[in-house]
Amino acid sequence: MHSFPVSLLAAVIIAVASVRGAGDPAFTQLKTPLEPTPEMLAVADADAAFKAVSSLSSMEALMAAAAGKKTQEERMAAMRQLVVKVVRTGSAFLQMYPDDPRRWRVVQMLESASKELATDDGAPKAALEGVTWDPATFAAWRKQIVVLSAAAEHAPDAPPEVKWRSESGQPGGLRSMNSAVQKAVAAKESVDFGPLKAEILRLASKYPTVEGMGAQTGVYFTLRTRSGAAKPDLIADAELFAASPNAAVKKAAQAELDKLTAFDKPFELVFTAVDGRKVDIKDYRGKVVLVDFWATWCGPCKAEIPNIKKVYAEYQAKGFEIIGISLENAAIKPDDTAEQIAAKHEKARNVLADFTSKTEMPWPQYYDGKHWKNDVSTRFGIASIPAMFLIDPEGRIASTEARGPKLEAEIKRLLKL
Repeated sequence: MHSFPVSLLAAVIIAVASVRGAGDPAFTQLKTPLEPTPEMLAVADADAAFKAVSSLSSMEALMAAAAGKKTQEERMAAMRQLVVKVVRTGSAFLQMYPDDPRRWRVVQMLESASKELATDDGAPKAALEGVTWDPATFAAWRKQIVVLSAAAEHAPDAPPEVKWRSESGQPGGLRSMNSAVQKAVAAKESVDFGPLKAEILRLASKYPTVEGMGAQTGVYFTLRTRSGAAKPDLIADAELFAASPNAAVKKAAQAELDKLTAFDKPFELVFTAVDGRKVDIKDYRGKVVLVDFWATWCGPCKAEIPNIKKVYAEYQAKGFEIIGISLENAAIKPDDTAEQIAAKHEKARNVLADFTSKTEMPWPQYYDGKHWKNDVSTRFGIASIPAMFLIDPEGRIASTEARGPKLEAEIKRLLKL
């Protein structure tokens, strides 16, 4: 770990504050338990500083920190070292930019990070090489962080996403309601979903631009399904959520409706394939079509390819076709520039095109580079691949389990061979 003289840190921070203004006292008076990193103090501006904090707080960063570690103990130590960096960079951001509206989001990151590092009295949960702090200072700092995190709900300059997180985390709020319902469902107890549904819809109306509400909608329907809710009740709820002013909730609800009614109506799919072909599954009426959800990074998917090719060679002339839906990951990040996004998409498309060419897969491939958020797979709630839909000659889903030997058997049945 880097060390930095405390007196010099204080001088730098005071100088920064004098240039940028007095700042919000609630933030300038925070006494950090861990020294900010010199790299953080040297960043060019608030945008770069926030990017440094948020990139460390992502799930991807945690997974990268744990990658290559052989034991659970080593993985946990690596992830806690990353959390230490979150505290260091986050504390620096609050001290350097005490008036930036994103300080409220940083506070929420720090609240979460503090829980991973220390007990209620500020003592380390586990010893970390090169990292020490005064428990009393840590405990006092965390209390301030918790208070600020709760205050974000009513802060005039806090972004909507931050206010939503803060309000949802209040006692009796959405987070605790979710937790209670999850426990009841897991225990196979009777659950009244009315209050949870009402709270989600209320927050969706209050925060129409918050994308996180979409994930919350997905969790709601997962819990409703696990509780044994009848299909008509699920459809009624999905239609209610689909009328929400929150675009993310509307999209998640529509995806749920697509899943629930997939077998009740013809399958719809229109796109331009990676090789430029225009694809409309309506043009395949009268044929049996395999819609194959897969990816070049998926081992089990690639293991299934020889069987798919064998069946394609045998039955393509008899009325069997294939459409690939590839869940390629272009690894797009929120702060990527337009040029970076274009380059990443081109690279991912080339990986897909090269693989299908070398593997001799002549059928059209859908690509959007969104990985698990693929526009087609999310319509049907697909959470693992390979996933295979067999579409009958009338255009309806006839099977979602046609893998291995079942694929040929189902094709023969549907082609009446």
